[in-house]
Amino acid sequence: MIYRSWSLLSSTVVIWGGVASLGLAQFFLFGGKEKLHEYLCAEGERLRQLDKAKISAEKLA
Repeated sequence: MIYRSWSLLSSTVVIWGGVASLGLAQFFLFGGKEKLHEYLCAEGERLRQLDKAKISAEKLA
């Protein structure tokens, strides 16, 4: 039985905090950081190429 009015809220916070910490641990332990870095580098390069093409198109116009 729950006798305190705040225990439902606090148990929810503890559960979500545990889920978040487990997710962060997996992110750092199983290589998620490197995958994210590779993705961001590739996306940045793609955006730079799009910008260069847009700038050169504007110069020609």
